[in-house]
Amino acid sequence: MQRISSPQNPVVKRLHSLERGRARREQGVYVAEGVRLIGEALATEQDAEVVLYDPDALSRSEAGRALMAALPGWVHSLYEADARVLAAAAQTDTPAGIVAALRYPTNAPLQSHRQDRLGIILDRLADPGNAGTILRTAAAAGAGYVVTTPDTVDLFAPKVVRAGMGAHFLLPLYQSISWDQIGEDLVGVTAIVAEIEGDTSVFDLDWPATAALIVGSEAHGLSEAAKSRAAEAVYVPMQPGVESLNASVVASIIMYLALGPSMGGQ
Repeated sequence: MQRISSPQNPVVKRLHSLERGRARREQGVYVAEGVRLIGEALATEQDAEVVLYDPDALSRSEAGRALMAALPGWVHSLYEADARVLAAAAQTDTPAGIVAALRYPTNAPLQSHRQDRLGIILDRLADPGNAGTILRTAAAAGAGYVVTTPDTVDLFAPKVVRAGMGAHFLLPLYQSISWDQIGEDLVGVTAIVAEIEGDTSVFDLDWPATAALIVGSEAHGLSEAAKSRAAEAVYVPMQPGVESLNASVVASIIMYLALGPSMGGQ
């Protein structure tokens, strides 16, 4: 087993560099941290390129010990380190004993999802916490895929990955796709936008057989390109005087209303 003792080690610097989107895209990897998230990555057979872990930290819990025992058969390059070195590699102040560089997943073409009952399109959504929560709900509710348009937050940014809580391992994700390309790939899919001033309550909408829910930026709203492609604009009713719900809450409500009848009470 190799051990890294210096925060200046190239492996440590590389892991920390993945905080930057350009580094992630160039290398085709992103960072996951913590026993729970990396345990889910292992369970779903994600491709781990590098793992750096603190054996003292992992040995303190049953889950940590089990993960530590499974690492040698999973990862390409495995290194031990102490808490100081691990902190230098991580994107959080408390990485919970383990940091991994996972390779971007390979997905089927977006057009293969034309028959999925519901997909999600994030249009210029900038908040990583909202994006990660939407991914987590999409996975839980059974959405078929998530697409982002240009100027949307990077779905593999560290804050999005943490907020997604393993959704990245379960959902096909398509990033920075132009509206023209989306239109070609998802031909026949009905686009529905979530808007505060929409025409139809989510409780009154008759959902089509295949739909894509478009969720926009809280600060700037939907792009004109998104609005022009929507067949319906829906809103979530609220009591007078209540501050508008954030994008992740609205998206979660709509997803469950759209997919609830197909979940079979599970």
